[in-house]
Amino acid sequence: MQENNGKLPVRGRVRMKPWKWCLSAALFFSLYPVASFAHVSERALVLLLPTGFYTRFGAGAVALTIILTLLVPPRVFRFLLAMDHPVRRASTSGVQRNITSFAAFLIFAFLIALGMWGPRDPLVNLLPLCVFTLWWICLPLLQALLGDIWAWINPWSGPLWLVFRGRHPFELPQRLGHWPALATYLLASVYTLTDIAPDDPTRLAWVAGGYWLFTFAMAGLFGSEWLRRGEGFSVFFNLIARITPLAFGQLKLNFPGKRIVDDVGLGTSVAVFSVALLALGSFDGLNETFWWMGQIGINPLAFPGRSAVTLPNRVGLFAAVILLNLAFAFCVWIGLAFIGRSQDFHNAFCRLALTILPIAMGYHLAHYMTSAMVSLQYLVAALNDPLHSGAALLGLEDFYVTTGFLNQHHIVERIWFIQAGAIVGSHVIAVILSHGVALQVFGSHRAAIISQMPVALFMVLYTYFGLWLLASPVAL
Repeated sequence: MQENNGKLPVRGRVRMKPWKWCLSAALFFSLYPVASFAHVSERALVLLLPTGFYTRFGAGAVALTIILTLLVPPRVFRFLLAMDHPVRRASTSGVQRNITSFAAFLIFAFLIALGMWGPRDPLVNLLPLCVFTLWWICLPLLQALLGDIWAWINPWSGPLWLVFRGRHPFELPQRLGHWPALATYLLASVYTLTDIAPDDPTRLAWVAGGYWLFTFAMAGLFGSEWLRRGEGFSVFFNLIARITPLAFGQLKLNFPGKRIVDDVGLGTSVAVFSVALLALGSFDGLNETFWWMGQIGINPLAFPGRSAVTLPNRVGLFAAVILLNLAFAFCVWIGLAFIGRSQDFHNAFCRLALTILPIAMGYHLAHYMTSAMVSLQYLVAALNDPLHSGAALLGLEDFYVTTGFLNQHHIVERIWFIQAGAIVGSHVIAVILSHGVALQVFGSHRAAIISQMPVALFMVLYTYFGLWLLASPVAL
């Protein structure tokens, strides 16, 4: 051992690399014991399950996926994400889509009329039931499973084709990207998640009808490009269609989210939009918890009314979108700093942000599952008697909405496992997709692993948050 200028001997220091710190932190948080909570299922039932155990198990599953990325050769990921197995090609044309779109417009117009002049009860009127159950809850899940259904049933393409025949006086500037779509989607979310009475039939009819007219006018000015880059829900459904393993219209079998890995150069606005979807879905659950009520100074046991939480919820909604984007961007940047590739931040952020989409859909399924199980029954009852006049158009003379299945322990247990499994499974898919993107961006398996450690840690922590949110009691 050498002397250091006559002083005591200096022992060699073993320094841990930054990416190893991130891996250690991911394992630590996945195994650290936390308190157990009871789970309230959409205000209907307290599910007394050891959710702390399932939270640790879920985060451990994601951490295991991260570890597997260290051991599985990169050729396995490339093979997995290169799968492209056509089953059957269905020939379609723009005319066919315009016809189905026009039919969807006629149905939409009928629903608007029901909202204006039909029953006043939101649980009886078909407009709020179709908008919030079929369109807001069920259609995104079908879009993620089957592919681009929205291209066939959006209520604008058909009327635009009939009125304008593809002619429009202006071009939508390319520099705007998809920012107009993000703005319209956020405004629609503000109404849906924070309005005083979003499901009031008359109020909803005015808002939905006004939104349709605004979109129709903008598409008349800028053509179908407005639907591709300016209309929030068209962009939303287009992004969700990238998750599907089964392409609607072409019928291909792929690894879920393969198109996300293949997408290049969609831009910053699309990346921010993708992360915003996760933020909005999470805030929709967070704003109903006792924790959030405590943050905004509201006692839910003496609730002063929905108007008292409207402004705080709107501030919280926009804060969630901004903060989650900043957090994810920081994770991407710090990972690139580990490998000395900070100059690739823009490209990496724009591509890795899309890997968040499976997580957003997994939480969407978990959050709305029990609500859909009840609301779909109300929808059937409304279809059976749309004017609430005592008719039985579906032949259901005595049809009653029930929540009795939530009183059966084995059914409740299966619901919980599906919800928890959706969150954990979507995170696993997201980790695989993000590693596949990193392999494409950096080429090196080692660089991909190191750069993805902060992003992977972000996903592990979000697993905790998602399952905690699922298990948190609902305050309202």
